[in-house]
Amino acid sequence: MRALPLAISSIGLLLVAGCADADRAEKVAPPTVRAGAALPTVQPPGAYAKEGWFGGADGLHARVAIRGVERQAAKSVLRYSVTSLDSSVKSVPFEIALLDVAGRRLYKPTGTTSGSGFAPGTTREMSADYPPIPATVQKVTAITPGTAGEFTGIPVAAASATPSATATPSTPGAPSFSSAPPSGSVPSSPSVSSSPSVGAEPQVGAEPFMAGAPSPITTSPSATASSSGVPGGNPVDLYDIVEGENRTVSSGGSSVTVSLRSDALFESNSGKLSSRGKAVLGDVAQEIKARAAGALTFEGHAGDAKLSGERAQAVLDEVKGKVGAGFTYTANGKQDGDGVDVTYQLKSSASGSVQPASFRVRDGQKVASRTAPFGAAKRRLEVKPFYRDGAYIVAVFDIVNEGPGTTPPDASYPNPSYPGGVFGAFSIQVPGKKDVYRAVRVGPPTPGRPTNYVDAGRAVFRTAVNEPVRGFVYLPAPPGNVTSVTFDAGPFGKVEKVPVS
Repeated sequence: MRALPLAISSIGLLLVAGCADADRAEKVAPPTVRAGAALPTVQPPGAYAKEGWFGGADGLHARVAIRGVERQAAKSVLRYSVTSLDSSVKSVPFEIALLDVAGRRLYKPTGTTSGSGFAPGTTREMSADYPPIPATVQKVTAITPGTAGEFTGIPVAAASATPSATATPSTPGAPSFSSAPPSGSVPSSPSVSSSPSVGAEPQVGAEPFMAGAPSPITTSPSATASSSGVPGGNPVDLYDIVEGENRTVSSGGSSVTVSLRSDALFESNSGKLSSRGKAVLGDVAQEIKARAAGALTFEGHAGDAKLSGERAQAVLDEVKGKVGAGFTYTANGKQDGDGVDVTYQLKSSASGSVQPASFRVRDGQKVASRTAPFGAAKRRLEVKPFYRDGAYIVAVFDIVNEGPGTTPPDASYPNPSYPGGVFGAFSIQVPGKKDVYRAVRVGPPTPGRPTNYVDAGRAVFRTAVNEPVRGFVYLPAPPGNVTSVTFDAGPFGKVEKVPVS
């Protein structure tokens, strides 16, 4: 993802401490600020709040308080506030993405949210509009563009004539919110400011969820009606990526693509299936019987167009012989890549049922550290306990610059197979198993362009030596009650037995 910002919720005032305690959130009385900044307005009760650095490298130090998401007639409205804890006026983007972590969808703002001219010690009431969130969705996760990261367990409730601000995060029942716009809410078009812009560099990770796709803050209303499977649509399906021994599976809320390697299916330079390939396709056929409905598409990939078509047809014939009637079958070949992709639509009941995480007061204590060189400098990874949020496992960690020199503002940890991911090199495995679970992708891939993933949008929000930068990335949750995983942190190496709550 590249640079999508903040959300809101309702209940108990909490604060995520910055600096060395950037991973902690604590209940607070009137908020305090560092030397050189004025005392900000006290946050209203009934808000989920975290402190962090937002927008870009050495961006805005602020507290974000999320009150909740309102259901209105033809839209959903997120209400939140931003209190500057900085020592100077700064401008940063403050767009927030909302995740339906059970339905596996991401909602983008349908209008512009201004982030200009945040003055020290002041609080700005803000709101953002989204497409209507289904009535079955009671909680969402808000993704902010900074070290505060994800705000889990944000309630979605109907608007009412009077706001309710007395509940706490553990209070049962859905809260209600005022339908009136907040005082000082942001206009629908960007405001002009002479303040310096932070985080506007055209670099990797600068725009979470939106790199290579139309910006959500300029999405036209018509885009909200687009199919979730179309890049730039709103909402957008989220896709799990799981690499197996013979295949990679990309599965969203409504469809699945199984990418099979040619060496696992065919004789060398041939369109004839091997005995191993037939066994692999037997497993695929069983999955299709259990999970699929409607059309099945087989797309071959090879350096030769004729061979790719032959391979696609061979896989179709084998699967059709095992699956039988009840589906439509289409095969085609492309003169690129290597292997065969099998795509099918999920049955409506196949997605299963999972629960969103509650709002998290703080990250757990460090469970492991790893250090890696980056040129002449070193960085330290401090791994925190992971946790489940709906269909996903959230990997949480701090990255600390050990010097010498500052961290490059565009530093990231990519995987060339998944361009666009800030933490693409990171993954998890279940101990003793072979499947590798990669970062959750936002929407289908766009050939030749970076794709967006569910992460903070960039890896660097502070650049100085010994300043921890909290990061996170959403990964598919393996089946079963997994209580620990092996975390492959790319250049930092592997960490065994990371606990999952």
